[in-house]
Amino acid sequence: MPFGRRDKDFKELKKIQKADKLIYFRVVATVIPGILLGGYAGMKIAQFLEVCELFTPDTVENDD
Repeated sequence: MPFGRRDKDFKELKKIQKADKLIYFRVVATVIPGILLGGYAGMKIAQFLEVCELFTPDTVENDD
């Protein structure tokens, strides 16, 4: 910056947004429901595939 000028004189610096104080809350409020809904949807799809006999998980039998 030129000598004798302050940051308040530059219009571009005024347009820069300050860091949001609620950024961590917004991230958590987005990620946690996404994980829960994804797990629920995956469980329901696995149940559907098992009922329709399209996919059955392998069962391990221990005859020891």
